[in-house]
Amino acid sequence: MRLSKTDWMGVAVVAGSIACFGGWLQSEMNRAALARIQRDTSDSPGACVDMSERDAEMLGKGELWCGAIGAARADAPGKA
Repeated sequence: MRLSKTDWMGVAVVAGSIACFGGWLQSEMNRAALARIQRDTSDSPGACVDMSERDAEMLGKGELWCGAIGAARADAPGKA
């Protein structure tokens, strides 16, 4: 079965729509996660109060820690 040019255009439009929707959904999920992190850390005292958007991103990825380091963690070699 061969598809006509019109059918190929329809397939392309559907595939493009799905890709655009996926990109939009991912950006909305990232925005919501950043908003949740900023909301959750705004109530805690200390270093988390004046967090920038980049710091909130790093916190969400686990690259940045916020708050005091426990004594057990501070004594462990190679851990920050």
